[in-house]
Order: sequence, then structure tokens, then C-alpha cells
Amino acid sequence: MEDGYDISYSTVYNYIRNKLNEKKEAYIRQEYELGYVAEFDWGHVRLEIDGEDKNIQMAVMTTAKGNYRFAYLYQNQKMESFLDSHVRFFNHIGGVHKEIVYDNMKVAVARFVTRTEKEPTEDLLKLSMYYGFNYRFCNARRGNEKGHVERSVEYIRRKAFNKKDKFETLEEANKYLEEELNKLNLKPQKYNENKTAKDILVEEFPYLIKLMPTYDISRVVELRVNKYSVITIDENKYSVPDSLVGRFVTAKVYPNNIIIYQENDKVTEHKRSFGLSTWNIKIKHYLNTLKKKLGAIHNSTAMRQMNSKLQNIYNQYYIQNPRDFIDLIELISEEGLEKIENIIKELEKINPLNIDTEKIKLLCYRKDEPIARNKHQNTEIERQSKLILDNYGKLLKKSTVEFDREALII
Repeated sequence: MEDGYDISYSTVYNYIRNKLNEKKEAYIRQEYELGYVAEFDWGHVRLEIDGEDKNIQMAVMTTAKGNYRFAYLYQNQKMESFLDSHVRFFNHIGGVHKEIVYDNMKVAVARFVTRTEKEPTEDLLKLSMYYGFNYRFCNARRGNEKGHVERSVEYIRRKAFNKKDKFETLEEANKYLEEELNKLNLKPQKYNENKTAKDILVEEFPYLIKLMPTYDISRVVELRVNKYSVITIDENKYSVPDSLVGRFVTAKVYPNNIIIYQENDKVTEHKRSFGLSTWNIKIKHYLNTLKKKLGAIHNSTAMRQMNSKLQNIYNQYYIQNPRDFIDLIELISEEGLEKIENIIKELEKINPLNIDTEKIKLLCYRKDEPIARNKHQNTEIERQSKLILDNYGKLLKKSTVEFDREALII
């Protein structure tokens, strides 16, 4: 060597090999009791949803005893999705395992008290107290401590979505995932005496904690309604009735929808948006304001987001009469859009150029009368008409006879 050391390649090789062997870790094989341990983890899958390529989050639960796998797809890994996946799993298997294992994810661990002691998030603590299970956290960078679910994430991703990864909606993708998981859980396992994961779950059932009524997993927030009669949740805006401007409302945020209350009364519900700074507007929330500001309706966000069928009705019959259109929306809120559409089709056959809300109301309330009652009324009217005609005929005949007698006397 240039530095004066006589070292061969084999000496260096053996030295490094010995050092690497010193760092190898031994693992202790685990035996699990029936109904005792389940493991949770997040994964993700690349799917095409409604023509758009998306990175979808996948919550995975796996039983340690029999590797029974459960998974559900979400738009994000927020707390409501985390809680929802647990409740779905508990309801799916009909009970609760005594201990659930997590890694150091933010939705599970609030903070590190020491290197080994961790404090759970308030939501995990509430969920565990409600259902009665214990929680346990892995050591940092020790995924092998929940190896069943670690392997399950990749296994499900590979087995479930290798043939199909394009769906119209996330709901369709979840339905497909459920069907694929049913097939996977019915496969015999050589290392478990050829029993299926479903077979072992059935054996576990008597040992599970009894299932409680479904836990409300919503994230609850209190918000003030701004001047546009909307509230903001995760940077997206959702409309409420314009009578609530300036007042506080309570929103319950679920994985796929948002329900808004004012003083414990439900005022509206929105499908949850996962875009960036979107406006989610229902035109019926602005009827009082639009009555005072009729010119605002045509270019409003409410009009642009309105049901396409309702937009067509406005453009075809109401573009010159927005006040009448606002009355129509109130009628639709009471009677439903489908019913009003059918009535408009009837009016189009009569006079397509003369359709307004008053005529629609007239036909709407007329159609509310029971058919049997109309039939009875028509039959009664016919009977009375015949009776009147008979009496009128008798009177006419009598008058003619009298006339003839008078003529003879003359």
C-alpha cells in the first residue's frame, strides 16, 4: 500500500463482513391469542378516478392471528378518515380486538413523552375508551413490529389493483376493493393448516370485545358565516342559508360529506370537496338575497354551480324573468325537480312559448289530487247531469202539451 500498510483485499472483506454481522438483529417469533391483536397502517394506490390520475390513500387493518385483511380508500389521511376506517372495520367483523398496533403516525401519536413513551391523540384516546381496546405504538423505524399490516399494504395493492385501476368514482373503487378482499380472505393458508383468514376470524369472534353502537367519527368545528353566506373548511367554501350571515354555525366534517347545524338544527349538507379553494354553492341558500338583487343571479357562482337541468330551464324560459325563477326554485324545494320537469314537458306540448311558475303551480297542485277521488267525482257529476237533463226533458214535454191545448181552445 502507498501508506505503508500491508493489507490485502480479503482482510478488508472479512473485516467488513464481521462488522455487518455484528449489526444483524435477531427477531423473536410471536404467537397470538384469538381475538387479541389487530394492526393498522396507511398505504396509497395510484388510480384513475373519473378520468383523472390520483394518489388515493388506503387505510389497512390486519388481524395478527389469521391475517384477515380489511381496507378502505380515502382522499386523505386526516383524522376523520383514520377514525372512519376503524369504525368500518369494527362493524365489518362484528367486534373489536383487545389491542391495536400503530406506528408513529400523526393521527395516532400526539407527542413523544420520552424516547419510548408516547402520548396518544385525543381522538384515538376517545375511540379506544368508547370501544374498549388498548393501543400500542411501535418503536421508531421498526415496521417489523407490525409486520402483518406492513406486508398487507403491498399485498392488497398488488393483488387487488393489478387488473383494474380505472373507476368512475371513489365509491365504485371501494366497492371493487371490497369484492377483491373477500376473495383474498377466502384463500387457504398453508402456514395455518390450510384454513382461510375468514375461517380464523370466525374462530376469533367469541373472543372479541362486544361491538358498541357506531361511533360518530366527525371532526366538529364552529365557524362564523361570512358576507357571502359561506363557511370555510380546509380552504374550501360551503354555502348556508343567507339568513345566517354573521352568525356562528357548527359543522360536522365526515370523510365524504359535511353537515352544518345552527343551534342544533340541521340547516344543510354538502358533498365534501377535495380541491383547492373551491366554492360549493346551493342557489336555494340565496333566495332572500336574490329577490332583492335580481340582476345578480345571471353571473353568480350559485347559477354556475346549479343543477344543469335547472340551468336549462332558466335559460329557456326565465332569462327575462328572474323573479319568477326564484319562485320556481322555492317550488322545487318543496316538490322536487323531477316532478317539476314532468309538468314543464306537459306545458311544452300545449304552448312552449308561454311557460311560467303560476302555470306550473296550477298543474302541480292539480296533480296532487288522488286519481280515485277524481274518478268518483266525475262519475257523480255525470249522474247529476243525466238527472238534470231528464228533468229538463220532462219539463219541455209538459210545456209542449200545454201549448197544444191552448191552441185547440183558441
